[in-house]
Amino acid sequence: MAETATSSRLDLARQYLAFQQQRKIDDLLALVADDITMILPLVGTVSGKAAVEKQLRARPGGGGNTAWQEPAEEGGSVAVTGTAPFGQVKVQFAFDASDKIKTVEVMLGGAAGGSLPVPPLNMAWAKVPTERPPRPKDLGPDGFTLKLADSGSYAWVPDHWPYQNDTPRGAWPAAEENRGLAAPYTIYNKDEVWADNAAELYELAIRERWAPATQISWGSIEPLEEHVEAALDQICTNISEQAYNSNQLLMGWLMQISYGFHEVKLYLATQVFDQARHCEAFRKRALSNGGGLGVQTPGFMNRTVYATFKFTELVTYVNILRGSFLLALCEAGERLGRSQADRQLFEHTANDLRRHLAFGVEHLKYYVRHSGANLARAHTWLSRGEAMYAADLQRDTPLREAFVLALGDTVQEGKARLKELRQAQLQKYLAMLDAATIYNHEADLIPDFRDVIENP
Repeated sequence: MAETATSSRLDLARQYLAFQQQRKIDDLLALVADDITMILPLVGTVSGKAAVEKQLRARPGGGGNTAWQEPAEEGGSVAVTGTAPFGQVKVQFAFDASDKIKTVEVMLGGAAGGSLPVPPLNMAWAKVPTERPPRPKDLGPDGFTLKLADSGSYAWVPDHWPYQNDTPRGAWPAAEENRGLAAPYTIYNKDEVWADNAAELYELAIRERWAPATQISWGSIEPLEEHVEAALDQICTNISEQAYNSNQLLMGWLMQISYGFHEVKLYLATQVFDQARHCEAFRKRALSNGGGLGVQTPGFMNRTVYATFKFTELVTYVNILRGSFLLALCEAGERLGRSQADRQLFEHTANDLRRHLAFGVEHLKYYVRHSGANLARAHTWLSRGEAMYAADLQRDTPLREAFVLALGDTVQEGKARLKELRQAQLQKYLAMLDAATIYNHEADLIPDFRDVIENP
């Protein structure tokens, strides 16, 4: 009779583990007592059938990768040992008088009562054949930069990144079966994102960061004539809106870029922060002197940025086209600004934009040199961007009139200076394209874009 009872309990242990692996929670609960106690590593003690059911249903898996041995009687209980991906495991079952499972205790390794042997220490992970670079020495004033750290084999960036997970560049990849789930990356080809200056621009951006709340002399702003303040507020509204649009779109691209191009991702994080700062700072300026925010842009360029399918397309619109025009505007800040705060705002923003353009130029240069097809795509994106930028400028009467009022003491003077500004913006744009090895683009400007420059 005792042998039959023992056999029945061994079967119950087998059934419990099978139901757990198959996620048959209702069948498993039928085997346990109402006052069951479950003891789990890391979790602790769970008491009562309802609490145990909640714990079982919340667990992501049922030990399907564990290889169980045959259950064995151990004193008045039944024990089952097995091998899981994380090591050895032991489950001990105790039963009540009606052969319901009243206690389930899960033990890892040999921690519980020393019943399982601890596997020998394996230091193979410390012997992987990754490069051991020399200690840094003779560091210059910039310190231990990213480029100095990524020396030797760590600096090598493949044309195609082969890993879909978060394997760091230069690390020894885990075995295929242990690499975990794929990350959400969609960009694995170097030419789609790379710029040779990304690491240096990252370090530069960290050193040159500024805080609008404390590094702009807000107290220097004095009351202005109503029409002048309204004009400046409209210009600031426009810049803040553009920065917001660029910022939120660029943020979405960061998770698309795979780990092999970490210098680019680190730099882009600083550009995202810069654009957030520009949105903040120009919004504050519009709200700081008794005026307020102006009128929204027509939005053609904003929607074009939203509609980008490729990272290089986004860089073409945001860094090259929009960045060139905004930088030329900020460089005219001495004429536009009416206070120390205005001039500081334009100067700091111009400094950030020079980094954005430096990245955009180097990336576009790398991209178009990769293939003739890439060059053709770049020309398509430039034409599309010019068309939508021109559509905005042609229809944005509030911004045009704001520039006329802010740039001159008379309407005629304001119009003349606006034309000078548009010419400076165009020349900045063409110079950036020349630097990106897209030469003589002036001949390829779309007519509407050329017209809005000549007749602002």
